[in-house]
Amino acid sequence: MSSIDDLKNNIKVVPSILPQAATGDVTGSAVDTKGFFSATLEFTATTALVGGTVKLTECATSGGTYTDVASDDIIGTNDVAAVEDDTVTIGYVGSLRYLKAVFTHSANGVISGDVILASPQVAPTGANS
Repeated sequence: MSSIDDLKNNIKVVPSILPQAATGDVTGSAVDTKGFFSATLEFTATTALVGGTVKLTECATSGGTYTDVASDDIIGTNDVAAVEDDTVTIGYVGSLRYLKAVFTHSANGVISGDVILASPQVAPTGANS
């Protein structure tokens, strides 16, 4: 019998968009990717009728000007439709240190977005206790 690998001690989940009832566009908080070699945005729309798109933006500094991640640095699609009662993911393979989730609103609903950091330089990460 084989065992499954330990993921918990090799990831860090960082909220960018805290769960909220979105009635307009929402720009998430900056997520620092330092110390990790991979990142994936996990975005959830938890109520029926929620509408809009979600994307990742990037910047070299936490307080700088964020720009849309280039398509070559995305696994999946940026500006993907938020799907009611479902989760979408966007993988990041770029080189800038800071990421933000951005939701462009078209219909009200409850949303959230976390960046999952993985492939840490040092494990266990000690995150998500």
